[in-house]
Amino acid sequence: MLFWIGFSLMIIGTILSFKERDFFLKLHFIGISDTVGAVLIILHLIFKGWDVFKLILMMILVLIWSPFLSHVLARTYVRTGKK
Repeated sequence: MLFWIGFSLMIIGTILSFKERDFFLKLHFIGISDTVGAVLIILHLIFKGWDVFKLILMMILVLIWSPFLSHVLARTYVRTGKK
């Protein structure tokens, strides 16, 4: 169940990003939906009995790197002056 919720969130975020024109809204849709979707999929795999240590490490990395990279993209967009 967690897998399908995570997968659906990722798909919905991607579809919404195609409909928006503003870069920051696109980045917000993709950043939030992909982070939450990936965490839900990883939780699904943990509950299925996969290697817990590796999956928790992967989840921590996703929770750290996804917002960081979204911030870097937004900051670069602002600094280059693209409007």
